[in-house]
Amino acid sequence: MRNSKENFKKKSRTPFQINKKSFFGVMEIVLSELKNLFISKLNKEMSKEKRVLNYVLSNAQKNDPKSILEAIDECGYKKFFLMNIGDKKGQILEEYVRSSQAKNILELGVYLGYSTIRIARSMSEGAHIHSIDVNENFLEIAKKHLDFAGLAEQVSFFQGKASEVIPELNMQFDFIFIDHWKEAYLQDLKLLIKHDCLNDGAVVFADNIVLFHLEDYLDFVRTSPNFSSKFIPSLREYSSSHPDGIEISYFVK
Repeated sequence: MRNSKENFKKKSRTPFQINKKSFFGVMEIVLSELKNLFISKLNKEMSKEKRVLNYVLSNAQKNDPKSILEAIDECGYKKFFLMNIGDKKGQILEEYVRSSQAKNILELGVYLGYSTIRIARSMSEGAHIHSIDVNENFLEIAKKHLDFAGLAEQVSFFQGKASEVIPELNMQFDFIFIDHWKEAYLQDLKLLIKHDCLNDGAVVFADNIVLFHLEDYLDFVRTSPNFSSKFIPSLREYSSSHPDGIEISYFVK
C-alpha cells in the first residue's frame, strides 16, 4: 500500500518537472501587474479591468458571446496580462462542459466573467451556473459582460469567499470549475465534499496547476479513492512558451 501511495505522489509531481521553465512566465506577470498598477495610480478611475470592459462595449457585438471573448482575448494578448483562462485552455473547458452534460455548474473565481461566458455558451439547455468571487468590483464587470453577451439569466453570482459561500449553497453540482485563489483550491474542494456538494460523477476542472505549483492539490485528487484524475499539459494564458496545466478529476461517491 505504501509503494502505491509513493507512486501516486511521484506521478503527481511529474508536471512540475517543467515548472522551472515557468519562472520567466511568472516574472512577466509580475512586471505586467506592476506596470498596470503604475498606470492605475495615474488614472485612479480606470483600472485595467474597467479598460477591458470599455473595450468590449466599444468593439464587440451585443448578444454575441464569441465577439466578446475575442475582444477580451485581444486585450490579453496585446494590452496587459489578464488572469482568466484564455482562449486555448478556454476551448478545453468548453469541450468538457459540453461532454459532461452538466445541469448544475459551480464556478470558483469569476474575475471578468470570461470563463463564465465560455461555460454558459457551451452548457446544455436548462443548465445553470453559480459563480463565486470575493472581489465586488470584478463581479460588477462580469455581470456587465454577461448581460452584454445575452447570457445573464443563466448565471447566479455570489460575492464573498468561496469558503463562506459554499456552506450556504445547499445544492449539488455536476461540474466544478476552479480558478480562484490558488492556495484555496484544496481547502475549498474538501469543503465541497464535506457539505455533499458533488454529485456522483461530477467533473472538477482545475486551472493553473503547473504555473502555481499546486502539488498538494494534485496529491489529494490523485490519491483519494473518491477521485480519478488526468493531467492536460498546456501553456499559460496568452503565452506561447510558458508551461501550465489543467487537472480534470471525476468524483466517485
